[in-house]
Amino acid sequence: MRVLPFLFALAPTFVMAWSGDGHQQIADIAWTKLSSTAKAKIEKILNAGEPKFQVGAQGVRDAFRYSSTFCDYMKNKNDTVFEDIIPAMNSRFNAKISSVGAEGSRCKTWHYYDLPIRFQGATPEIDPSNGNAALNLAISELTKANKGGLSDPKMACWWLYWIEHVTGDLHQPLHCVSSFENNANGDAGGNKFKIDRTEGGRSTNLHSLWDGGIGRAIGEDRQKGLSPNVEAVSDRWSADGSIQPSSAEVKDLDPMNWIRTGAKLADKFVYGSMHSGDQPDGAYLAQESLLCRKQAVLAGYRLAAILNKALG
Repeated sequence: MRVLPFLFALAPTFVMAWSGDGHQQIADIAWTKLSSTAKAKIEKILNAGEPKFQVGAQGVRDAFRYSSTFCDYMKNKNDTVFEDIIPAMNSRFNAKISSVGAEGSRCKTWHYYDLPIRFQGATPEIDPSNGNAALNLAISELTKANKGGLSDPKMACWWLYWIEHVTGDLHQPLHCVSSFENNANGDAGGNKFKIDRTEGGRSTNLHSLWDGGIGRAIGEDRQKGLSPNVEAVSDRWSADGSIQPSSAEVKDLDPMNWIRTGAKLADKFVYGSMHSGDQPDGAYLAQESLLCRKQAVLAGYRLAAILNKALG
């Protein structure tokens, strides 16, 4: 498996989702459910994309899960093979709210959907440039590219990257919501919700805590003597009956439904009775671990279903 030092070096931002190991775990779970037809087409597509993410000696499965991190990678790089299209893509949905500052650049608003919760008065406006719009567009474009014989595999790769990444993003509950309980302008999915916890020597926030949820769950497995290898985790979690989604959940490929569910999970489990400055206790972290495992498996199964349909 490739080592991803750049992902662990990045500071948390308003658009960082699952950490690199989380995104890769979701993608690897999806790999186990992909058809042979989809896998063959994915190999062709990936080899037309960013060179660092093409299929190498490790094979297409490794490249596929690695490519799930490209959309975070490109936020801090300006030398990708897609630089010529990024400005137009960034303004694709005519963003209004997040068009100024860091959030208005390099498609960062594509990573989340700030469904408002815990607000009073009029419903806060939602930026039209968001994860729901981006993921639906990416699915549509990859489907069209496949029907056209993948004549432009580089563009197909752009859309594949976004499908992989945003499908993962929208299963992180705090990528589906913004709470207005303690912030008149919303807390940006918990990014403005400070908690009493340090990670890497820095104080952190609720969003960052949940970004690392899949990685911590894998770490818990390691402490129990279980293999932390990404493929071993995929096999183990996919066989764990306690975290399996229903067939109806897997078949629900409407991102807006995922967002509504994610917002409910955030309201009930992520925010719950937590207050700014609180320290997450053992019970809270155990609840986080279970939910992150469930969301990782569900996201992986849905990602596979999307790609099998788009590339079938």
